[in-house]
Amino acid sequence: MAELPDPRATADAATLDEMRRIAQVRTHADGRAELADVYVAMFNNAAVARLVGALGEHLRFDGTLPDDVRELAILRYASRRRLAYEWAHHVRPATLAGIDEATVAALAADAVPVGLDPTHAAAVEAVDQIVDGSEIAAHTQRLLTREFGDAGVVELVALCGLYALMGYMTTAFAIEPEPDLPQRPGRS
Repeated sequence: MAELPDPRATADAATLDEMRRIAQVRTHADGRAELADVYVAMFNNAAVARLVGALGEHLRFDGTLPDDVRELAILRYASRRRLAYEWAHHVRPATLAGIDEATVAALAADAVPVGLDPTHAAAVEAVDQIVDGSEIAAHTQRLLTREFGDAGVVELVALCGLYALMGYMTTAFAIEPEPDLPQRPGRS
């Protein structure tokens, strides 16, 4: 099994400070004070960890998309790609953003949640098209652009790219969800 060492034992003070800062920025969303294991692993290349962390912070905390749309898209992406780690880290933020239990359960079952308003349904549809390697359908893009502008549509695609990268990290290095986080039912 591919594994990476814990870089904290050999990290310099600036890197340790950055690790603490990244953990602190995400504490309110993640409900945990510790740095997520995927970032610990990524800090084996501190420059990459900093850049990925900065993109994640921008998309999650300073982006164009509203919290509920962003978290719905992340959960859909994680579910479609069978990314248990990413799923586990986004159930709480999705709930805090107002995504109800029935929607989370439908996403966990790989179903399209029923009763979504057109904007949320379009976000799910766009993620499905991205995961399927398709272009976003014109009607879906028009709806999303009307709601969030071109910047919001770009952000939605960038979210999928970010979580693809995170998924590659967790898969390549067998990083499992921390046990105190929700597990995706029926995960494979």
